[in-house]
Amino acid sequence: MKPFPSSLAPRGLVAPKFTGQRPASAGGFTFIEVLVALAIFALSGLVLASAYLNVLNANQAALQRDAHATDRRLVHEALCAEPTLDKVTTWNELALPEDRTARWKATVTPTTVADLFDITLETEVTVPGGKKSDTFTETIRLLRPTWSQPADRETLRAAARSKLAQRTYQ
Repeated sequence: MKPFPSSLAPRGLVAPKFTGQRPASAGGFTFIEVLVALAIFALSGLVLASAYLNVLNANQAALQRDAHATDRRLVHEALCAEPTLDKVTTWNELALPEDRTARWKATVTPTTVADLFDITLETEVTVPGGKKSDTFTETIRLLRPTWSQPADRETLRAAARSKLAQRTYQ
């Protein structure tokens, strides 16, 4: 069979013969290269997804751990609002949001600094069914001039003045 006559043949512009192999200058990816790229992409997606889930779990754990931070803050504010020392050393009740209540009591210990107290605060939070949900005990340091006895305050201030007077500055 005779090839189809072409007007391009005399000029050397004939289509290359098919040999079953790709020419070296041809662009594109092989099937193996595409599979490797997909595997790398899938692996990186898996790593990113697991990192995202870890961040979500850590955030949820932080929220669970500090779920009663608002309750503790409200009890702290009630403690700071009390002008007399006698009232804070007995059990007090505080209404919280969502029909919950908090019972709290403080054990007050004076420090060697005038008007400064170490306080151990006990708090019991109850839910609407009367069930006791959580109990917190924390130690804080609080500056409360109204809780000091005038004689104790003057004794501590006099001791501080004498310490300062004995100091030598170089």
